[in-house]
Amino acid sequence: MKFYECIQKFFEHKFENNQSYDINKRRDFLNKFLHLGIPTTKHEEWKYTNLTFLDDLDFNFVHDNQKFLSNNLLAELEYHDFSEFYFVPIVNGFYLDSQATLNGFFDVQRINDESVFSSNGSLLNFERFFNGNNPFSFLNLAAFSDSVFLQIKDNTVLERPIVLQYNYIFETSSLSNTLNFIEVGENSKVSIIILFKSNNASKVFANEYINLHLKQNSSIEISFLQYDLSNLILLNNLNVVCDIGVFFKSNYFSFETQFVRNNVNLAFEGINSTAKLNGVYIVSSNNFVDNHTMLYHNQPFCTSDEDYRGIINEQARSVFNGKIYVARGAQKTNAYQSNKNILLSNEARVYTRPQLEIYADDVKCTHGATAGFLDQDSLFYLTTRGIGKEKAKALLLSSFVSNNLERVEQSELRNILKELVAKKLNLENIYFCSAINELSKV
Repeated sequence: MKFYECIQKFFEHKFENNQSYDINKRRDFLNKFLHLGIPTTKHEEWKYTNLTFLDDLDFNFVHDNQKFLSNNLLAELEYHDFSEFYFVPIVNGFYLDSQATLNGFFDVQRINDESVFSSNGSLLNFERFFNGNNPFSFLNLAAFSDSVFLQIKDNTVLERPIVLQYNYIFETSSLSNTLNFIEVGENSKVSIIILFKSNNASKVFANEYINLHLKQNSSIEISFLQYDLSNLILLNNLNVVCDIGVFFKSNYFSFETQFVRNNVNLAFEGINSTAKLNGVYIVSSNNFVDNHTMLYHNQPFCTSDEDYRGIINEQARSVFNGKIYVARGAQKTNAYQSNKNILLSNEARVYTRPQLEIYADDVKCTHGATAGFLDQDSLFYLTTRGIGKEKAKALLLSSFVSNNLERVEQSELRNILKELVAKKLNLENIYFCSAINELSKV
């Protein structure tokens, strides 16, 4: 069955004749999605992301099965114990409040269609990001199953991170489609970790949206961990609006993702704000990861710094498409963008495309991208010092991504990432951070 037909049947099954939904609004967005269609490689923003396989998969979204676990979801995370953190679980596209752990400094509420779509609703600040460049944004608005509003109050500093976990445990091929909102209050500081866990018996298509509003003088580090996501086709979307004096940092870590596309849209709407985007992806087999960033420098005296690094092996493919837009009047903008990749096989492919579009004249903007193989001279040097070839290769790769891991401010997450990368590179017998020290000894 064609993907379009699956979506239409799912929509009719779930939303038609259900008075709890704004069916007219949702139907309008569905028609926009159907009109635009699934993006093809002729679409500039999807040039290297081939989605024709969607029509070949046996989706049966009508089942929309919801399997909520009664046991502790946090205990199932094999790579770390997050029990000391605040926890917001989303299971099969629905907020599971029975397992949430909260405190009095932030609120988590489920919101309805009226709260989302009204003239002064939650969507108002983010409507600009829902457009034809990403037809799946309209699919999200048409078919989101649940919507959560997470609000950090003004003048709040959370000492512990908030973990927002997407848990997929569908028994049949299904659709997960959530529309979530996060607001960080004035003068507040928070760390949020977004986890993805897949235990699906069949293919699942996940189209998740987080809309983040950073109010004046607020600060956030938001980290996405995508690890071993079998049977999951993930479109992970983050829209960000920054007010005056904001500090924003994002960390994206994608390890063995079957198919993942990370979209980041960020708009500076206040002066003196900073955004730092950091990412590491390690893919092999036939896996695919795509990082798309779009930064709008609409106000003066703002800084952005992007640094993504990738290791691609076997028949894996990766894409980086980053664009920086500097509006007229956005003087004193500083914008930097870098993407570096190492390929470990002749079959591996990387497509990288940094872009600048500048309409102001008093700015500092740079961008660059590299892709190549391991330096054979460095590899030879290490092997002549008594280090085995495989270990030498792993040490070089770990040093390649080490700086990006060290940029993670949240210490517990940083240590988890080091362990995961060490495991991927067969360096469990060496504490990851000591990789550079190991190199310095030879």
